[in-house]
Amino acid sequence: MTRYRLSQAGHDLNYGYRRNARLALEALGPTFTEEEALSALQPLQASGRLGKGTSRSFWHRFATLGAHAKKKAFIELAAS
Repeated sequence: MTRYRLSQAGHDLNYGYRRNARLALEALGPTFTEEEALSALQPLQASGRLGKGTSRSFWHRFATLGAHAKKKAFIELAAS
């Protein structure tokens, strides 16, 4: 089972929808699986606190693309 953690760029998010997602992921503890993260983001999506994104699209942006022009991944693989 692959475990992930927030990168330093992920911990530095303090604005808007990304902040909401960061807080939900931090509540999972220092490491989490993709499934845990998606289930933590679901209530945010249902209440409209992820903007127009879905939990899956936020995971994709956080793990691979980074946020817009910054292009820094906010989620990284945790060391075993």
